[in-house]
Amino acid sequence: MAEIVYRENALTGAVLVEIRNAIGWGVTPVFQAEAAIAHTRYAVEAVCGDRTVGVGRLVGDGALIWYLQDVIVLPEFQSEGIGRAVVERLVEYARAHSLPGTRVAVGLMAAKEKEGFYGKLGFRVRPNEQEGPGMMLNFDVPV
Repeated sequence: MAEIVYRENALTGAVLVEIRNAIGWGVTPVFQAEAAIAHTRYAVEAVCGDRTVGVGRLVGDGALIWYLQDVIVLPEFQSEGIGRAVVERLVEYARAHSLPGTRVAVGLMAAKEKEGFYGKLGFRVRPNEQEGPGMMLNFDVPV
């Protein structure tokens, strides 16, 4: 495999749409992806040659909670350590940019059957004895 280069805060809406579509996460308008990136605290892009093969975004308030979003590695590049490298960079950024002397949380919603990947990186599965399941509410916004 060619060398993977990791770029920080260079992710574009078009690239995010392309990689989300490549793994079947549905159609995302470019303007929506660009707005999401504008509100991203930190983004990592894994590039092989001239192709983006993995991404990850960190969002949140930067004080109490951070969230990993859009952690994606193209299927043909999985199991090469790219996902781990992306997540480690996102978590390190959260550590380095959180308020000193505080305890913070990094949350995520794992894609189905990816819980084991995140577990190897120190994340715990919910629900457990102390925490309930992660939940979502989706809605359409009228034009």
